[in-house]
Amino acid sequence: MRSKKINLGIILSASLLFPLAVTAAQTPGIYVGGAWGAYSIHESNLKEHDNVLKAYVGGQFNSWFGVEASWTDFNRLNNGNDRFEADGKGLAALLSFPVGTASSVFVKGGQFWWNSDSSLGSSLGAKKGHDPFWGVGFKYGFNEHLAFRLEAERYDVVNTNLKTLMAGLEFKF
Repeated sequence: MRSKKINLGIILSASLLFPLAVTAAQTPGIYVGGAWGAYSIHESNLKEHDNVLKAYVGGQFNSWFGVEASWTDFNRLNNGNDRFEADGKGLAALLSFPVGTASSVFVKGGQFWWNSDSSLGSSLGAKKGHDPFWGVGFKYGFNEHLAFRLEAERYDVVNTNLKTLMAGLEFKF
């Protein structure tokens, strides 16, 4: 009997709060941010994880659509004959799904223009190129100006798949 009352209380609370969370919208505006995390590479004899840094600036046009420009730096990895180092600039469209007034779940996709100094499997990689990239993430808004972001992205650089997991802060003007 007691567990039925607790379950009923949870269901009633969730049903009252859910419409508020879904109908709330993020405010449009310009934002800047930075993130730090890790990336993984599994190519040739290089199966490693290392640091990745990212800085970004974006514009949120309404509660569900935005555009973001970024600079991403993949830390240098060296494993004897194999080495990998890359950085680049990205431009992506973001589709956001608001969760409350300042938080959201988002997906993004765009183009990444990279520079690389790599030698994988005894062959030198291309120095410059561009490839599509995509990602998913969650943004927890402390208020309408400051948010914590957790995101995962996938890049192709020098015909190599890179997977990232990053955490960072975002400030909206």
